[in-house]
Amino acid sequence: MVFRLLFALLLSLPAGATVFQMQSMDEQISDADGIIMGHYLRSKSVQLEDGSLATQMIFKMNKEVGMQSELFGLDEIIIHYPGGTMGDQTVKVEGVPNFISGEKVVIMVKSSHDRFWGMNLGFGTFKVINYGKERMVVNTLFPNDRRVGQVNLEQFEKNVKRIKGSGLKVVRAPEYPTEKHAVERLPASEIEEEGKNRAIASIDEAEENITGRPVFNTAWLVFILAILGGLFRLNRQKDN
Repeated sequence: MVFRLLFALLLSLPAGATVFQMQSMDEQISDADGIIMGHYLRSKSVQLEDGSLATQMIFKMNKEVGMQSELFGLDEIIIHYPGGTMGDQTVKVEGVPNFISGEKVVIMVKSSHDRFWGMNLGFGTFKVINYGKERMVVNTLFPNDRRVGQVNLEQFEKNVKRIKGSGLKVVRAPEYPTEKHAVERLPASEIEEEGKNRAIASIDEAEENITGRPVFNTAWLVFILAILGGLFRLNRQKDN
């Protein structure tokens, strides 16, 4: 019944209004480029290259699949949603989810034009709640619909592993490099400013790009000292 009502509502909406892609939870898991489970931190509006406004929502990841957090050494991620406010310009897009700081969520993610976007807006966004003795994953738009909006958290993680072939893995907090081959972490200010998916160079690569650095080989030092020692002995023999 809820699908028929929603379909009729979508037909009555004006052009340019939000349209959701109706999918089951398993279908969304399959279509998502990545899935994150974590806590909402903060947000800000930015202007994209085409002049449109977007809202960057920053999350601390606790678990993820498909986001390669180990490779990039990051435990925070920026998810974009259309619309936002900059100066006297406000663009409101219906269906964009709202969060409370510290709220635990699950988000389906799509990658597009070097940025991560929330898939299906609020329809691809779920909140993790305690329901009696159970922990539930609940859809932000249809929290009461068991077909698309509710699933036990443990069962949800099993479904992700079954569909994606890999379960949600725990995201480790990044550590500052202590070894030669450690990964260099980008400053948080740069990540928030651009919000783009970035590759991170290793410290070895950075060192290779430094020119004009003086290099002194210890073998040359030993060779020079040996010559000086020989000259010193030769001078003493002449004096005697």
